[in-house]
Formats: sequence, C-alpha cells, structure tokens
Amino acid sequence: MPVHIEDELFFDDKDVIRNPDDAWFVEYLKPYYVKTIDGQYLFGNTQAGRRPDRAFYIIPEGYKLGKGQRSFDRDIGLRLYDVVLRYLKTAKVIVQDGIQGEAAYKTGLRIILSVENPHTAYITWFGRLMVYPPEEDMDIHCWNYIVQERLPETVIKEIQSFWPDFDPDEPLTLYDLTRMDQDHRRVMSLRVDYFGGAFKKPNLTMVWNRGEADGLISYHAGCTKNRVLKGLSGTGKTTLTVGPLLQQDDAILGLLEYTKPNRQIDKIHLIGLEAASYAKSEGLDSASPEWAGLMKSREVQPDESHPVVLAQNIDCEGIEYRMEKIAGHTVKVPKKLPGEQVGHLQPTRYEKSGTTNGRFVFRFYDLNPNWTPGSPKQLRTVMLSFRRFDIFPLVSCITDPAMAVALDSACESVITSAVGGKIPGTRVRSYAATDFMAREQSHQAIKKLQMYTEMGLGPQAKLIFAIVNSGYVGEFNFEGKQRPLLDENGEPVTKIDKVTGKPYLNGQGKPVYLGLGEKIKVEDTKRLVDLVENRKIQKWLNHPVFGKAYLIPDPQELEDIHGVLRYRERFNPLRFYSSEEYLQFCQRDIEERTAYLKDLFKGQAGENQLHEVLSVWKKCTLPQPEEIQHFYDQHFGPV
Repeated sequence: MPVHIEDELFFDDKDVIRNPDDAWFVEYLKPYYVKTIDGQYLFGNTQAGRRPDRAFYIIPEGYKLGKGQRSFDRDIGLRLYDVVLRYLKTAKVIVQDGIQGEAAYKTGLRIILSVENPHTAYITWFGRLMVYPPEEDMDIHCWNYIVQERLPETVIKEIQSFWPDFDPDEPLTLYDLTRMDQDHRRVMSLRVDYFGGAFKKPNLTMVWNRGEADGLISYHAGCTKNRVLKGLSGTGKTTLTVGPLLQQDDAILGLLEYTKPNRQIDKIHLIGLEAASYAKSEGLDSASPEWAGLMKSREVQPDESHPVVLAQNIDCEGIEYRMEKIAGHTVKVPKKLPGEQVGHLQPTRYEKSGTTNGRFVFRFYDLNPNWTPGSPKQLRTVMLSFRRFDIFPLVSCITDPAMAVALDSACESVITSAVGGKIPGTRVRSYAATDFMAREQSHQAIKKLQMYTEMGLGPQAKLIFAIVNSGYVGEFNFEGKQRPLLDENGEPVTKIDKVTGKPYLNGQGKPVYLGLGEKIKVEDTKRLVDLVENRKIQKWLNHPVFGKAYLIPDPQELEDIHGVLRYRERFNPLRFYSSEEYLQFCQRDIEERTAYLKDLFKGQAGENQLHEVLSVWKKCTLPQPEEIQHFYDQHFGPV
C-alpha cells in the first residue's frame, strides 16, 4: 500500500523507511560514526554551521516579510518543489513523523529525507531525539523535504530550463508559505549537510510562524519554570539554562492569558517545542553544566543499555576527520587512527574538526530528572543575553517597556562559528530571532510592547526584563579588535588549554591569545541570573548614561551580601577605559541602536505604534566625563 505524504506525493512501501528506531540507525550508519570510549556516537559533516544567507520564502499574495528575509519567485519556487518531489518519488527515503510542542500547542511534523547518500540519515537520528514522538492519527501541519546529495544531471537540467541561475552545488533552503491560511507549511533543503540547517532550524521556523499567526509570542531561548533566557546564536542560552532546573532549550512559545473583562495581558504560559538540547561543545570540561548531558552515555540502564548521546564535529582522542567516498558519495567522517584507540571527546581542541561549532544532543531529563513534557511553566522573568566585549554591564534591569522592546529588537552579539556565511568575531546587531522569523518583526514587537506595558516591568514587579553579558569587560578597543596581553618582550601571550596544558587553538588551528579584558565566567553570570530571577537584589542604581529606565545592581551589595567576589575590582569598566572612551562606546550604542531600529521597522505594519521604541535612545543625554568618573569611583571604587 502506498504511503501518502501530501497532495499527490506517494511512495511505495518498498522505497520508504518509516520512523526508524535507534537500533536501526546504529546499524545503518556504522560506516559514518565512531563510538567513543564514553559511548557517544560521533559524526562528521562538511558544513560547520547554518546558512541563513541561503534561506528564501515563497509567500502568499499580500503577505509581507521582515527585514533580512528574502522572498523567492512564486512560479519558479513552486515548479522547483514539483521537480524535487518527483525526484524524491524515485529515491530511497526516510519518512519520519514527530510533534513539535508540548500539550498546550502541538504541531505535527513530517520529514521526508533522501538517503541516496546514506550518511544523510544522521540528520533524522539527531531529529528523532529532538522532537516528541508521533501520535496515531495526528494532523500534519508542517512538511520538511531534505535532499543532501547532488541532484542527477537530468533533474538539474530540468530545473535550469526554468531557473537558469540554479547552482546544484550551493545549499538552498526554500520555505513555501503559500498555503499558511490552510495551516499548511513546508520547507525544502538542497545540499544542506548540517543537522541544524536541514532539520532543526527549518522545522522551528515553520512552527514559530504558525504560533505567531495564532497570536503567541516566539522565544529563541532556554527556559526554566518561570524564566526565559533568549539571544542570538552563541550567546550562552544553553550554557546559562542547563542544569537541574532546565525545562527547555532554544525553542519556546508564549501563550497569553488575558484578564476579564478588560482583556489585558495577565499571564504568559510557556510551551517548549523540543524534547532535547542541541548544545555547543566548545570549551566544555567536567565543570561545565552541559557535561552531564554529554556524558550521559556512560550510564548503564536496567537492561544494560546506555542512553543515546549523538555528537558531531568534536575533536576526539585517537581519531581524525577525513573526506571519504562511501556508497558513491564524498562524506566527512571520523576515522580511527592506525595503532590508536578511540578515546574521549576533546571539546577544548579544534585542530581535527576544524570548527569550534561541535554539537551534541541530550534529552532534557538527562539533566533534570523531574522533567516531564507539558509541566506548567509561567513566565516571570525575561532575560536577554548579549555577547559584548567592552563596557557593557554584567547584568541590568530594564523598567521602561519601550526600552525593553528596543533592546530585544536590536539584540547585540559577536558572531561565532555557529552561523555559516559569517566571519567569526564580527560584531552584529539583530532582532532576537531574525533568521527564525518569516514575517515582519513589528508584529512581535507590538505584542511585546503591549505585554510589558500591561504586566509592568521592574526588579520586584510581576515581570522582570533583564540583560546579561556573556562576553568580557575591557577586551576590545573601539574598533572591535582584541586588546592583547603582552609579555615582557612585547609579544602577545598565548592562551593555554587548562585541560591539556597545550596552546589553545581556534577552528583554523591558529593560537588564541590572552587579552587585557576580564572574562565574565559562567559561574558569575549564573549567580547574577539567579539573584535577579529570584528578586534577591534589593538595591539598584540608575545607569550613569541611560538613567532610571536602565538599572544595574549595587556592586557593594553583590559583594557583601551575595558573595560575588571582587566584583567591583574585576568589572569596573574604568579599569580598562578612560571616562572619555566609556562615553564614546555609549554614543556609538545610541547612534547604532537608533539607526538599526529605524531601518528595521521602516514601512512595517503598525510602525506608528512603535514610535516610543524608535525614539527611546534619543532621549538619553550623555553626561560629562567627570560624572562618569564620579559614578564609578563612588560605586566601584577608584582604579
């Protein structure tokens, strides 16, 4: 009996692998992984990260995309779908079903993945752990088609007959939202050899788009029972959330509850979309909060089996990564070195993998034994993670709803290798989930402005909006370059890997140097997140530039009452910059944020409703350098 996928797409049973289990993947993918001494299944793949620069959208008539989102010609796009789906009917495929979302808001998924290149099946094994199991007779709302291998020449020529610019070797992700009014969304990925780019990100884009259309708030964040911590890729969302209180990592929707009869927003119920974490391995050691998830594979179950932990692109003892031709396709695979044994993963080394964007998958209950999908979660604290390297405070609390939306809409970070097509180290400003959105950013901004206004913001309020810095203080100069620490000969000092005792190398095999700045350690940030979330900080100071709408904790209280050691000495920005340089950074932030917001929301729906947001930084008046000096001398002590 044929398997019905959607519309006129059918597969014969003999060509379809339906919802394979772990045992099937273990056997089928044997040529492509090594099993480490700790029991993780380690894979390699050619693409080190997502390619949001190669994502496009076919949209309905009259629908508007947001800033940075690119539409695709409707006729060409739908013809491309037709050709690729016809190809899939001739290919060997995995059809995998799942559910994205907890009980309050479930979305049925169907993934159709070609395994003409058998290595590609690793994507659906990772995916099997990430989404909730399918339910009998569930409705499918989102379809994901994945063809990693190069299309046959006859298919390429057919595509080029109506799309001459088609490049068969360039990755492409194409969303079709033309039937979103019928609750039907689909995405197609060609030549994408990265789980995050072919499975995770496309599915979440569709599910978030669906939730946003139904009036929910989307969060690219990690969460506990009462807190979301959101931010751009590589800003610490996972690291700052994992642990015994972990509920969700990366993908959340907020379901609004209104008061009666005036219909004001009163509560936000959090709905997790995933069943596991796709975590970065960079720099992990036994003291890292994610370590327990990575090493869950060591445990022995009652039936003498081990939990499945999947990993990719991580250095490992006794292996090298090689390009090999297997089953007629060139793939990147880890291989045991002759005369050596496969040993432990090496998350602080990057010479073999060539990337700092190693990843692994672990289920949430591996860290939180009390975790159950669908458990009640109600938002009380919104945290936004920035990754800055200059004067930015470690934590700040925003009391002005317009300023909160402005910061959320102009989230700041430094690009890591987590995003393909970008140079690591580039300073960026972006809407908090831009490359996961498929509509104008103004829709979510207006909803958030309403939410923050009606619920109220403040350190002791029903809702806290706070920002944490996961980077450094004093590391970069005004041009965004590292201020290196020099030895007695004037040479930069190489960073030493504390695990191996060897020089710390980046993904290109080049040494990493120590800087003059103060690294904000995970334990520092987690302590501050806990203090803010649990309303333990009593004294807050008005920011010396941004005023009473932008509060920072009293450093004396942090040291004397909350035990944050040497906070004033370590994180006084005037230890690294003059007061004039400090104000230069503030002026740059004001100008860049204002310009970015104006450009972001220009011409979007409800732009006039965001006037307060657009003008919020213009209200800030820079003080004199002497006032900055006095503020930090008074509260942090003289340098």
